Amino acid sequence: MTRRRVTAAGIAVAIIAVGATVTTRLTTGPASQHGVGSNAVTTATVQLTDLAETTPVSGTVGFARPYTIVQPAGTGPQDVSQAQQSVALARLDLSQAQATLASDTAQLQADQATLTAAQQKQANDCEGDAAAASPSTLCSDDTADVASTQEAVDADQQKVTTDEDNVAAAQLALTNAQAALATARAAATAYYPTSKYTVLPGVGQVVQPGQSLWSVDGRPVALLPGSVIPWRAFVRGMSRGADVAALNYALVRLGFGPRLKASDVFSGATTAAIRRLQASLGVPRTGTLALGSVVFGPTAVRVTTVHPLVGTTVGGGQPVLDVTSTTPVVNVALPVGQTSRVKVGNPVSVNLPDGTTVDGTITAVGTVATDTTPPGRGNDNTSATLNVVVTLTKASPAGSLDQAPVTVNITNNAAHQVLAVPTTALLALAGGGYAVEVAAPGGTHELVGVTTGIFDDQSGLVQVDGPGLAAGQRVVVAS
Repeated sequence: MTRRRVTAAGIAVAIIAVGATVTTRLTTGPASQHGVGSNAVTTATVQLTDLAETTPVSGTVGFARPYTIVQPAGTGPQDVSQAQQSVALARLDLSQAQATLASDTAQLQADQATLTAAQQKQANDCEGDAAAASPSTLCSDDTADVASTQEAVDADQQKVTTDEDNVAAAQLALTNAQAALATARAAATAYYPTSKYTVLPGVGQVVQPGQSLWSVDGRPVALLPGSVIPWRAFVRGMSRGADVAALNYALVRLGFGPRLKASDVFSGATTAAIRRLQASLGVPRTGTLALGSVVFGPTAVRVTTVHPLVGTTVGGGQPVLDVTSTTPVVNVALPVGQTSRVKVGNPVSVNLPDGTTVDGTITAVGTVATDTTPPGRGNDNTSATLNVVVTLTKASPAGSLDQAPVTVNITNNAAHQVLAVPTTALLALAGGGYAVEVAAPGGTHELVGVTTGIFDDQSGLVQVDGPGLAAGQRVVVAS
């Protein structure tokens, strides 16, 4: 049957030409379903409904938000221990330098007191010798004592100056060692150079927030709700930051922080909440989280690839898992020439492999085209495609599918609450156009010329409009 628009004149001619024949043929029984030989008639109801004209395109079921979890690189626990030892040694050096300074300062003060007494004695004795008729040797002896004591004071002063320089150097060394320790602690990882993966998930496994993603040296690494990628360890005294805010949020959401408030401050309540998390995982309750001891994810994750093997050595910066969310989506490689039909927010329907049809919404339209021309055939612009992502309204029917082929019905045109009949109710008229055969309650039939609108292939209905046509009427359809 050819779908054509029809004019009023064409309808009139067609009705005049075939009307008598139709009436004679269809007045033999009521307008309902019959089973009497050639007189059997099937009817359908004229509906008031929503229609959509669609174009089917091929797609593939996948899962939303694919990303790779990478083992963070940082400072190993052994480096933190070395930095702590450096701080302890620097403290010891500073203490010894301060003790030497204190001792030499006390000696300087004692020699300065001796010098003052010798200078006073010299002044008295020299004044007496000057007044005496025959001077004694006291003045000259005192002068020698003063000179000797002055040398001792000068030597003491030099020692004190050197000691002060040593104390300043020791203090600087301690400051640098403490800064190195803080840096080491901030970048501390949960694994050693010899650490190994002891448990890894399987492909297709779903991990919920609060559960373990994998284990290193027998210690589980938990998935926390959030989207931050930690760049430093979580320790008491750390500065404010978005990572701390994400940690506090995750601990509250998992129920480990009953007294924890939304904040970007690492508080005592944060420490307590971390200890509760660690207790649930069966790891030491340190109240701190080294890099690699937890991973943040916006949702539960579904594992698609496992990169290392159990027993292999943990390497910083190396990929561990490829994961997605648990929300199935459909990816369509849509030819560039057809992308004008789609935009984010458009509704679509998806035919799944099991025969069910689910609703969906276009949530992303790619902006970078991919050339799908086979090698050796030159450039063919008609083969370029853009990726279109469809999110399913009800994900459950596709939850067990991955990379399964599906059909996506893209809506080209839509109409709301219009009259519609099955496409099999259309009759092609001799003069062009279409009509429908309306079955009256009394058993008579009337041929009504109609104009057609949207053909909805999914429902098998077509939009119609004709004089006197109304919802609830019955029309004859082809058996």
